[in-house]
Amino acid sequence: MDRVLITGGNGFIGSHLAEQLVDQGAQVTLFDTHFNSNTAHLSCRKIRGDVRHYSRIRQAVVGQDAVFHFAAVSRVAWGQLDPYACWKTNQLGTLNVLEACRKAKSSPVLFYASSREVYGEPKYFPVDEAHPKMPLSIYGMTKLCAERACRSYADPSLSRPIKSVIFRFSNVYGSERDLPERVIPKFMRKALQGENITLYGGEQVLDFTFIDDTIQGILRAYAASMDGGKDLLGQEFHFVTGRGVSVSDLAGMIVALTDSPAQIIHGYANNFDVRKFVGNPAKSHKLLGYKAKVTLEEGLKRLRDRTLSSDVKTVESADRTASIGA
Repeated sequence: MDRVLITGGNGFIGSHLAEQLVDQGAQVTLFDTHFNSNTAHLSCRKIRGDVRHYSRIRQAVVGQDAVFHFAAVSRVAWGQLDPYACWKTNQLGTLNVLEACRKAKSSPVLFYASSREVYGEPKYFPVDEAHPKMPLSIYGMTKLCAERACRSYADPSLSRPIKSVIFRFSNVYGSERDLPERVIPKFMRKALQGENITLYGGEQVLDFTFIDDTIQGILRAYAASMDGGKDLLGQEFHFVTGRGVSVSDLAGMIVALTDSPAQIIHGYANNFDVRKFVGNPAKSHKLLGYKAKVTLEEGLKRLRDRTLSSDVKTVESADRTASIGA
């Protein structure tokens, strides 16, 4: 039975990964600053802590066979608003995890959650993992620097080099656990409530990946790496669809899907947003057998249904609370 630690384990991707690993029989530990309904149903060890505090993460890493490092300031806009917090969490936090892994006698494999933001504005399409790295945003730069920290800790001249695999995620969506400020959950919520949707630009073309497909890719990399796949260590992987869709078209799809009266309003684009990203899944397909199965159309339908179901549960919970209070 593998012992697995997930930093940011209460988050969107971390909580979905935890569910699958628990179902597979892994001994899972979640590490996060707080826990809520995302993980309340999971019967596993949960540690409240901050990756910026070395002693706390050091204790959590002890005895682990694998560490998924997903804890981060996870939105581009947040990095622009508070660059210090973004750098301290994404860079110092990653260094703390790396050093804890280096000192752990169990020599865990580290799986690091990076982002397509490390590429900046691409020079060619579809973007493969070897594409030049020129981030536009503070968030993207912190992710690139953290990737390079992972590589520096893999130096064979070190007494205990780290074995790591890097994931570069691209606009993952598909669950009510997602951050409400992110583009797809925000558009979906507004459409369902009949509120107008404001696009900051709208011409951006992005590669949207359903959460189930992302988890499939992560689990494939995890299984292969833990099963003697030494050729995967030190590699980077995309889990993408290879299809680009404009944010404007995305908003139109959501409005149509929800039969919403919402109007789409065009505003000015942010100067730190990447204009276009379409990823190449060829490497993950070749080495991991990964292939995205859920189309954007199907994924949006599933998210609509999950969002509506979540809203019903919230209302029912509120009704029960009101009855008890009465």
